Order: sequence, then structure tokens, then C-alpha cells
Amino acid sequence: MKKFLLIFLMLAIVCTFSGCGEKVNVEDGKAHVIVSRDFGNERLSEKDVNFSKDATVMEIMEENFDIETAYGGGFINGIDGLKSEFTGMKDKKKIDWFYYVNGILSEVGASDYYISPKDIVIWDYHDWDNNIYGSSIIGAYPLNFINGHDGNVYKTEILYTKDYKKEGNALLEYLKKQGVKDIESMSLEKGDLKNLDSNSIVIGSWEDIKNIDYINEFYKNGSKCGMYFKVDQDIKGLNNKGEVVKLYQKGALITSVVKEYGGAASMWLITGNDGECIKKAVKLLYENPKKVKGKFSVLVTDDEVINIPIKN
Repeated sequence: MKKFLLIFLMLAIVCTFSGCGEKVNVEDGKAHVIVSRDFGNERLSEKDVNFSKDATVMEIMEENFDIETAYGGGFINGIDGLKSEFTGMKDKKKIDWFYYVNGILSEVGASDYYISPKDIVIWDYHDWDNNIYGSSIIGAYPLNFINGHDGNVYKTEILYTKDYKKEGNALLEYLKKQGVKDIESMSLEKGDLKNLDSNSIVIGSWEDIKNIDYINEFYKNGSKCGMYFKVDQDIKGLNNKGEVVKLYQKGALITSVVKEYGGAASMWLITGNDGECIKKAVKLLYENPKKVKGKFSVLVTDDEVINIPIKN
């Protein structure tokens, strides 16, 4: 898994630097752009942007932000004065801009990703040292289930343990109303988490799901694949280096990972060590989804919704 994630990271960075994609035809429309730093912990800018047919992410950024490019113009080196600390620097630091379309880290350069109506583009400026990064984030919800990524729109399965059938079905109805067409809800044991042609939303206590091999494999690699938490008797919120920053006696998490290198199908986990907090987290997604907008993952407590990784 470690080697797998390292290859994924390096390919993502190389493609972002160089640009490597094929043109697809899309219609005129409007998209939404969020600019942040430190894994979604600080919102720098946010705006709706209009675009014409066949516009790229690079073009909408050039028209709406003050950007600096590098590597032949295919890589965004700076946004509104905040520049890469790696490219062209003598004392290099692994801090750069990364962009996500509908919650998935793009593997192509900004000049080669063609935008679609209603897409959400999130640019985040963060450290990529120690191969720590997230390839799937929740901050574009629910567009990741509606528009997909780079033309790939997958079936969605909501998979719940026995205590969360009501919440799973409520989330199902909400996502249907938002425009998710191919979606169903079922008990966890009837689903197929390993299906690479579907998104999976898992709802259940950590005690009930922690021993599922597929989930545990991601959890063991923790923050290296975007899971910035640990659960035992307490819930531990981690920073981007995988270090414990805050400890909570009870809470719930909403987090996501891509299922495979190079793919756009994701697995979302809504889990924790407290039933009421888990129900509150699911309810957040169908009653107040703006609370997760632009965030990488969240930790939900009785009175807070906290972005994770947590900034020191």
C-alpha cells in the first residue's frame, strides 16, 4: 500500500506539472471555485465563475484569479500572490498548489481538464512532504456523486449497519433529489465495497466496521491516504503529519478515499464511537451540507464540525 500511494502521489504531481489529457466537449455554464490552504483549514477565496464551451480549469483560473504559471504554462505556480515553495526555488520546500474537481485530486494539468457545468473546483495550497496527501475530499459534496470526475459518473451505494437504516434511507432520498440518478441503499453485508465501478458510502460505528479488511487496509495507512483520525476509546484528530492534535471522548467522522490508484470511485466513511454523533454527521449531509463545503474531512462532535487534518 505504501508503494502504491507513493506512485499515485508522484504521478499526480507530474501530471499536474506537465498536463496530460484529452479534450472533451462540454457546454457553456457556471462552475464554483474555492481557493484554500493547509488542507482546507483556511479559506482564501471563493466565487462562482461563468465559462464558455470547452473551457479548461486553467482558463477559468486565468479569467478570474491572478495566477502565475510554470512548466510551459500547464502548471499553476501561484494564485493571488501565494506561490509554490518548490518550483524554481533554491531552498525547496514541498509546498504546492493541488486541485480537486468534484472532490477528486486531478491527475492532469489545469490546462487539460475541461470543466463541466456546476463543477466544483477546489485549489488547496499545502505540504506534500512525507507523501501525505488526500486524493479524495468531501468538500465538493454532493457534486462528486452527481457530476463525477473527468466524465466518470459512478453508481452510488449507501451501505449501513443495522442501527443506521433510517439515516441511510434519508440520505438516499436527499441525494436523489439533488440529481444522483443511479443510487441505492442497503445493509452493509449486501454491498460490495471492492466494486471499482461504484461509490460506497458506509454508515456504521467504528466498532462494527473496523475489522472489515478493505476498510482496515486504508485505516492502517492512515493520513498517507487521507484518513486523518484514530479511534480507540477516544477519537483522535490528526494533523497533516499524522500526529495527534486533539482528543475527543466521543464523536463521528466523515471522510473519503479513492478506491484505487488512477480511479475516481470513492469510499466514504461516516463512523465514530458515539451513535448520536454518527446520526448527527449523516443528518449534516442531508440537512446542512454547507457545513462540509471546502473541507477535506470532518470530525463531528456534540457542538462542533472540525476540519481534519487539524492545523496545529
